Amino acid sequence: MDEYIEISIDVFDQLDQRVKVKKTLTVDVLVQEILKEFDDLDRRTPQAYGLFLKGVAKPLDGSKTIDQLDIHAQDELVFRYARSSAREPLHGKTRVYILEESTHKLFEIQWQPAIIGRPDAADPFHNELLAVNMEPFREGRRVSRKHAQITVEDGQYFIESLASNNPIYLNDETEPVTQKRRLQQNTRIRLGRDIAVLTFLLREGADPKSDGGGKQ
Repeated sequence: MDEYIEISIDVFDQLDQRVKVKKTLTVDVLVQEILKEFDDLDRRTPQAYGLFLKGVAKPLDGSKTIDQLDIHAQDELVFRYARSSAREPLHGKTRVYILEESTHKLFEIQWQPAIIGRPDAADPFHNELLAVNMEPFREGRRVSRKHAQITVEDGQYFIESLASNNPIYLNDETEPVTQKRRLQQNTRIRLGRDIAVLTFLLREGADPKSDGGGKQ
């Protein structure tokens, strides 16, 4: 009996990756091997990922081997986050942007909830929602990892603070935002009193002229 099996694995958007694996390999070890092969995946948190039979919502038992799970060559596997994403893509003709005023760097908001903050090495689910990464900016380390978030309701855009110790202010207001507030064209969003200023922009159709560096 052949101790190896060749199977097809979809690794996020990289489809039909053909791999030959030992039947005695456990799912957990296979996950680790996949993380080694794909540099854009965070290998520090292997527990965040799982292997699924295509079309099945429950991940495969990580402690069991390919043989024990009765995986066959014709089966298709999917490698993705172990829990469902909370990210909801935005649809429609209107495109949404956040402009960082000091550098004119433009971030396109392509999903909701869209987090404004910094990455968290221990939480890939947070990083998946991070739409405006403030870490590279001069005062970026003063921004909370989960500083604020933008959401959409009935075609209207809203912002709310997620960190009471790092408040946000809108336009020239002197009182911090304490509840969900509606965003409109050219609303200025101040992170803290003096950390950074962002501008909320709506555009129909084409990109505004920019490097578009905030796309994820």
